[in-house]
Amino acid sequence: MKPPDWLGKYPVLPIINQVKPDEALVIAEALTIGGLEIMEITLRTDEAKDALLAVRKHFPKLILGAGSVMNREQINWIKGEGLNFAVSPGWSDSCWQKATSMNLPFFPGILTPTELMHAIDSGCLNPKIFPIVPAGGAQYLKSLLAPFRKCSIKCLPTGGIKPNMVPNYLNDPDVSMVGGSWITPEDLVSKKDFVGITELAKSSLLLANNN
Repeated sequence: MKPPDWLGKYPVLPIINQVKPDEALVIAEALTIGGLEIMEITLRTDEAKDALLAVRKHFPKLILGAGSVMNREQINWIKGEGLNFAVSPGWSDSCWQKATSMNLPFFPGILTPTELMHAIDSGCLNPKIFPIVPAGGAQYLKSLLAPFRKCSIKCLPTGGIKPNMVPNYLNDPDVSMVGGSWITPEDLVSKKDFVGITELAKSSLLLANNN
């Protein structure tokens, strides 16, 4: 599958795991003002779809994706509602084939050389590497990617990444962006702290610019 045109535009992907629709709108506005016009809301709660639909309606230009995708039905829903991408914690042949057939940018999760070889063989050059920090962090990523440097991979490491770790990942030429939830911490989200989230978005972009 051809990578989306926007891949690489933003080096950091904010990931929101639990959010209500009204909170999602605050986050979307704060990220936009902070210069980070991209976000992923995971499908881990009953309110996730409503949150995604609210953001899609009020922020049509925001690059918006759904995470924790587990099946083809969710792929159908994501494409049908006009979202920009899907993310999964693991690899599913059926999900990959469905997303590819619908031309939906999809970042399936992998962690091992065997899984990465299977992804490449399937035509996936933009996998999510998850969970990266428990697996060994940036050093593990370097070792994982070493045999595949000529494969034109642009991966998305996520899972446990903190702000001070970001440059270590972005220094790798085969990393497209880094995913993390530190930009939208639960305490700021619950308080609808627009200013706090905006500042975290701005500081995250500065981290990227310093890599």
